Amino acid sequence: MHELGLATEILDVALAEAARHQAKRITTIYLQVGVIRAVEHEHLSFMFDHLSKGTLAEGVKLSIEQMPVQVECPSCGVIESAAFAWECPKCKGNEIHIMGGDALDIVSIDIEV
Repeated sequence: MHELGLATEILDVALAEAARHQAKRITTIYLQVGVIRAVEHEHLSFMFDHLSKGTLAEGVKLSIEQMPVQVECPSCGVIESAAFAWECPKCKGNEIHIMGGDALDIVSIDIEV
């Protein structure tokens, strides 16, 4: 269950940023999560809720945008897909190169000061 580790890292970053800006509370954290990361959004939110109890992030809303996989196929060019497979989703060729969809980024954090 890698969601626990991810939730811990997200909380650490959010709390550090909140302290840097002398925030009273963190209200929303906006994330972009690539399909390849295989993150269960509900598990991540559950773990984050559990870890954030008693902190400035207690009750925060995680806004999670799932990012598609981007592959480059020698035959088809760059293609985006909502699912990951080791072949081109268009021509089924197996010489693809992964170009994106594996990141987990904190896009922004809403705070109250």
